[in-house]
Parts: sequence; C-alpha cells; structure tokens
Amino acid sequence: MLRSIRQPVSLASWYLRGITNHAPEGPPAFVFDIDGVLIQGGTVLPEAKKALAKLYTNNGTRLLHTFCSCSRSWFVLSLLRTKALAWAQGRQCPVAFQAEACLQLRSLFECAQVVLSHTPYRELAKDLGDKPVVISGQGASEVAAAYGFKRAVTTSQLSARYPTAVPFCHAPGLTPEGDAIPDMADPSCGTEEAPFQAVLVFSDPIDWYRDLQLITDVIMSGGVMGRSEPPAGGQPVPLYYSNPDIIYANEFPAPRFGQGCFAAALDAVYAAVNGHSIKDFTVFGKPHAEPYRLMEGLLLQQAKLISLDLPSAGHKLPFGAVYAVGDNPASDIAGARSAGRPWTSILVRTGIFRRPAGENDPNHPADFVVQDVLQAVDAALHRTRHSKWHSMR
Repeated sequence: MLRSIRQPVSLASWYLRGITNHAPEGPPAFVFDIDGVLIQGGTVLPEAKKALAKLYTNNGTRLLHTFCSCSRSWFVLSLLRTKALAWAQGRQCPVAFQAEACLQLRSLFECAQVVLSHTPYRELAKDLGDKPVVISGQGASEVAAAYGFKRAVTTSQLSARYPTAVPFCHAPGLTPEGDAIPDMADPSCGTEEAPFQAVLVFSDPIDWYRDLQLITDVIMSGGVMGRSEPPAGGQPVPLYYSNPDIIYANEFPAPRFGQGCFAAALDAVYAAVNGHSIKDFTVFGKPHAEPYRLMEGLLLQQAKLISLDLPSAGHKLPFGAVYAVGDNPASDIAGARSAGRPWTSILVRTGIFRRPAGENDPNHPADFVVQDVLQAVDAALHRTRHSKWHSMR
C-alpha cells in the first residue's frame, strides 16, 4: 500500500487506518538528511526550524527526543556555522539565509550530532595518518588534518607544484579567490622517496579537469608524480570516495551533479586510457552501512546524555523507531531500508524527490511519503503518542 500524507490534518486518520506494520515500543529517534530536507543550498527551509523545535521542550532549553543529522558535504556544515556565528555577533549574513532559523539549526551541530559522508575517513587515518596521501574536495585540508592525516596533499597543491601536469588549469597556483595556494609541507610526497599511498575524495571537487587528470596520474603511476606506469609488482594506489550520490538538490529547479557523477567520470577517463576500470576503490556514504552504524552510536550517546528512559532491547537498538528523513530515494531511503528495523524511512518532496502527491518512489519506496520535514516529525510524534511505550510513561 502506498504510504503518503498530503496534509498535516490527515495524520490521525493516517495512523488509525493501520498503515504501519508495527507499533513502536520505545522512544523515537530521528535522523535528518541536511541537503534537501533542512536546507537548500544556503537557505534554511522554513519548515526546518518548526520541525526541530518540536524535539525540545516549549522553552527550547531541554531536548526531549534524540536526533542527529547526516550531510554529504563539509561545506554545508561550515556554511551553517559561519552564518549562525555572524548573526550572533550582529553582522549581516550573506545570501538569503534566515538567521533565527539558522540559530535553531545551530544547536544540531554544536551537539556534535552530525555524521558527514567522510566521517569514516577518521578510521582510515589510523593506518594512513603518517603516509603521503592525495585529498580532493572543498575543505579537505582542514578536515584531513583534524582526522589525523599528517602528510595530506591537496589536488590544488599538486597543481601548483606541477603546473605542466594540468596545462588547461587556470592559475594552478591560486585559489578560486585569487589567493596563493600554500606550498606542500613535505615536498618529498609523491616522489620515489615517498610515493602517495592513497587518494581520498572528501567532497565534490571544484575543478573536475584538474582532479580527473591528477588523480588518474597518481593511480596510474603507483603514487609517483610524472612516472608513466608503476614498477613491476607494484601495488595499485587505493581510491576512496566519501559519497556515491549521483545528484543532489540545491536552489536550482533541477538536480545537480554530485560526487557519484565525478566518480563515474573518473572511471570512464581511466578506462579510456588504460582499457579497464579502476579496480581498487572503496565507497562510503549512504546507502552503505557505515554511516548508519555511526549514527546509531551518536543516538545512543545522546540518549544517555539526556537521561532518556530506554527499554531493554538486548543487542537491538532500544528505540521504537529511528525515523530517517531524506529527499533522495537512492541513498536516504535505500540506506534506511537496508539498515533494518527499527529504521523507518520517510521521504520528503523538498529535494531530489518531486513526484506528485500520492506517489512513492518506484525503485526505492519509502515507508512513508510526506511533503516536508515538519510533516515528517508531526507524523512520527503522532505515531509515538499511540505507542505502548508512551502510554506506560
């Protein structure tokens, strides 16, 4: 049966019709995608503030329900932090950004309840932290250092050091803002003395030409810039992607290319040059299991911090439902469904998914379909009020 809500007033009848397969027997938890659910580009969606406010007491001082968020991009988190801080200090926020709503969202990030698509890279740093690696994407240098990568070299630093490697790259020694790119801290990285040991794509690259060329060079050469092929018996340089999303939503009416498109382009270029696809690569991010394991850990930590009364659940999550609210069926919904119970997928129409009211995604159908994040929270809380767990409190 199609599970869809058209108007908030239908919430009661929606629940009482028995659309759900089971009644939750524990407190609810929430996981919000950021892009297309809470924000679009640099603008907070008007329903986001109201939705998050329902998870707190009326005066907003105490959290009632555990929640965390997952974003595909470090840039999103950085944008929100910067603009919330600017408003708090009395400075004007750039672009069309609702400052009051931004402060409401800011509590989400200050609680460290955010899993970014590249958060699993923190574990990779245990093995690669002291080794030369190439990193790609907005904000990659800052995040890599925080994760423990001590010899990370950005693709922009590589282009500055080897300008003839990217002959069509405009001003390879400068940032998009015209500032000089910092020199590599260790010039031996990427040489015979210290070959690159991995390539990590943290977020969507800005300059596809530059990064397609340089990453292909690193993989083909066995980690040594300028070498035409790796030595006999040499190991391939592993490649890591933080996010497989082909498309994502921003303010533009149609979806935009995501990191998954860059990965497809890189593989196509590599295959055209070498006659075969890239063999040694790993993809993190939704719908893969790792982000869900991390989010479950965050939800349990937060439940303890707010002294939430959790039922005994053995090895299972002690939540009646973990409501995963997302806009992308191929990642948000597919991932939540693969995670199994008590994960419950809710699809909204404020991002990638734009099918008419009353329709679900045919390839990755959600448990429920609503208009926006506010309806999602209203529906989940309504469902909780009818649960055995709620009646016993």
